Amino acid sequence: MKRTKKMRKIYLTVLTVLALGIFLGFSNSDNPKKMSHDYSGPPIKGETYQPISNPAETDASIYYSDNFDSSNDTTGLKARGYLVYYRGTGPQGVAATWFQGNPVVFSAFNGAANSYAAANYQVVTAVNNIDSWLVLPDLTVVTGDVMRFRCRGPLGSTFPDSVTVSYNASGGTTPESAGWVDLGKFEASTDGVWELKSFIAPSPGFAARFAIRYKVVDGGPFGDNSDYIGIDALEVEGDGVLPVELSSFVSSVSNNSVTLNWSTATETNNSGFDIERSAVNGQWSKVGNVTGNGTTTSVNNYSFTDRNLSTGNYSYRLKQIDFNGNFEYFNLSNEVNIGVPANFELSQNYPNPFNPTTKIEYQLPNDGSVNISVFDNAGKEVASLVNEFKAAGYYAINFNAASLSSGVYFYKITSGNFSSVKKMMLLK
Repeated sequence: MKRTKKMRKIYLTVLTVLALGIFLGFSNSDNPKKMSHDYSGPPIKGETYQPISNPAETDASIYYSDNFDSSNDTTGLKARGYLVYYRGTGPQGVAATWFQGNPVVFSAFNGAANSYAAANYQVVTAVNNIDSWLVLPDLTVVTGDVMRFRCRGPLGSTFPDSVTVSYNASGGTTPESAGWVDLGKFEASTDGVWELKSFIAPSPGFAARFAIRYKVVDGGPFGDNSDYIGIDALEVEGDGVLPVELSSFVSSVSNNSVTLNWSTATETNNSGFDIERSAVNGQWSKVGNVTGNGTTTSVNNYSFTDRNLSTGNYSYRLKQIDFNGNFEYFNLSNEVNIGVPANFELSQNYPNPFNPTTKIEYQLPNDGSVNISVFDNAGKEVASLVNEFKAAGYYAINFNAASLSSGVYFYKITSGNFSSVKKMMLLK
């Protein structure tokens, strides 16, 4: 199946050059891999759009717009203040990074049929990753400002074209500049519709930049995931209307558990929140999810508890995700500290009764040697779970009793002068 799909792509690439390049008179560099075109014009999907000719006269909140009615080759884009970068793997292919839209593939959202910016699979060679950057001119941005544009792919294309939108509050001018953050990603539509995509600035900047990136893994003439995309009707609006307006986000600590509480004043298209934790600066991991309330103007309160943490410092953030897959981050303003426990403690195993695994938690107020062993009802040791030096803190271990028979067992901890025994039951 894989080989058949690759062979079809090779055939389509050849067809592009020979059939359309010769008979229709346009460059093979702007032609998608699947020759299924929409000649019916651009239907509208999403909210009604009115082209902006003079933002000051039509809507003062829109402080930047581009309908791409001017030249959209590299020279034309740079003349309007855009920055264009090729960052694909391998050598650059025969296509320009971004180029003038091809009306035979599909027509522009508005204006002349070719008045949109396009990118395609031939920006790289063979099978390589695509990362074609179109960086907007620098703008004075306020947190919550919205950048939106229309995007689509060829009608009926079976190749998933992925687009990533990034933002740099400090005005980074190259992909390697510090400060870039990803605001979201999506796949270009293949139903003949110019879809509206919106992204929100997470922080202010006096010379901030948005970047639209045709970013595809396994792209190129022989890759599986790239075809052709168009960008049109771009605006940046300064109303600062957020999909989710957070009114509070706080934390509380109880022993080695952290409870996060947050409230929203309004929500629009809110699928939910991923809760992410970082114990090392910059390295985040998802620890939970809480379902959102869709669209509402009522106050909603949310809570999540992160349990059984080791001693240390932690940062938390919420990743709010809408039903379209777009997302934004809300960071907890303070770092959370899980301290050293005040007393020795051996907790009751959970679950109990169990079959065949259970968790045992314990806490140490001091550094020292620790021994935890399991005994049967006759007092014979059947397992040694811990026998080593441990720093003060909170700990949890899993006990697998698959090799033992059903019955009552005891587990005992010894550390310095502290000793404690608890009973557990194995039921098979």
